[in-house]
Amino acid sequence: MSTADLSALADATATAVGGAVSVMDPQGFVIAYSSVPGQPIDDVRRDGILGKQVPAEYMVHHLDPNFRRSSKVHVVDVPGVLPRLAVAVSADAEYLGSIWSIATGVSLRPPDSGAVAAMTRAAAAAAPLLLARRHPAGADSPRVRALLTDPDTVTPPGSRYAVLAARIDSVQPEAVLVQLADLLELTFGNTADSGCVVEDRTVLLVLASEDERGFLDAAEDVRRKAEAAFGVSVTFAIGGPEVRPTVARRQALWVLGAIGDGVTTTFEQNRVPVTLRRAGDALSDLPLAIPAVEKMLACDAAEGTEYAATVLALLTHESNVAAASASLYLHANTFRYRLRRVKDLFGLDLDDADTRLLVWMSLRLETGRLGLFPD
Repeated sequence: MSTADLSALADATATAVGGAVSVMDPQGFVIAYSSVPGQPIDDVRRDGILGKQVPAEYMVHHLDPNFRRSSKVHVVDVPGVLPRLAVAVSADAEYLGSIWSIATGVSLRPPDSGAVAAMTRAAAAAAPLLLARRHPAGADSPRVRALLTDPDTVTPPGSRYAVLAARIDSVQPEAVLVQLADLLELTFGNTADSGCVVEDRTVLLVLASEDERGFLDAAEDVRRKAEAAFGVSVTFAIGGPEVRPTVARRQALWVLGAIGDGVTTTFEQNRVPVTLRRAGDALSDLPLAIPAVEKMLACDAAEGTEYAATVLALLTHESNVAAASASLYLHANTFRYRLRRVKDLFGLDLDDADTRLLVWMSLRLETGRLGLFPD
């Protein structure tokens, strides 16, 4: 779908009707609007464009099932705002969205025949454009796909890129993912080298960005709106900013695979747990554990002891017995007794620095896989 095509249609319709026009998707998101100068507007239009969505108190008119099923041009006259003409856009009985025009200089009862004809023609012209929204976003943008997949893609000197990876929890993921991609493009796709693709049940948005905090806040605002509109859990993970967008893409996907649902977060906020998870995956086939560690883990599993937790706490707190024992809610003397038993039972010598490193890696990765300790 080309937002530019829909915007051009909105401009043409606004000129024909004589009032500002907005094009909505089925969830009430503003996906295009006219920019003909000099036409009167009100707070509902202004707030809808700024917020990318119809204000909640007016959504009832967009969700009215009788309106959605109708092919007629309707008059919507709500006290306190400018009156509007509205028409649903459908194809093969599928509701695709709607077109709304402020109507201040035409007859409304009955509605002006010329305005009705213009709105009817606009609905017919919008149908194929809105149908195209069902196809994966970014499919016709080789530049966006190259930015996301080809590390040798040439970018402007000094540019840095962020990539947002999004997933949803939906029984109809493809349709909702495309709608989410359109919302992201509508919000962030107005700059060079920006756009979305949908692949492997994931939306990927790339854009040139230096402002990590500002992008994070804006993305969280979009995520909340998407959840409210689509009625599903939406999760955003952000990689970068990086000079190469392919690096930011990897970071975003790593984070997306490591976090829970319904949040917006960044690679930088999750660098340590994500790196540990990646290291664990990479080393999963290597026999890192020395025999003493394997025996200790086997003893814990069979006897219900907590020797591994004791050793890991000691290494995590850099051999500070007071801090390590407190982390396990143990008396320091009990903690020291356990360490002596570890040495007596398993021959594990923690005095050597290299041994401590290998033991820490073995325990941290193994217990992480077993779910004994948080990532």
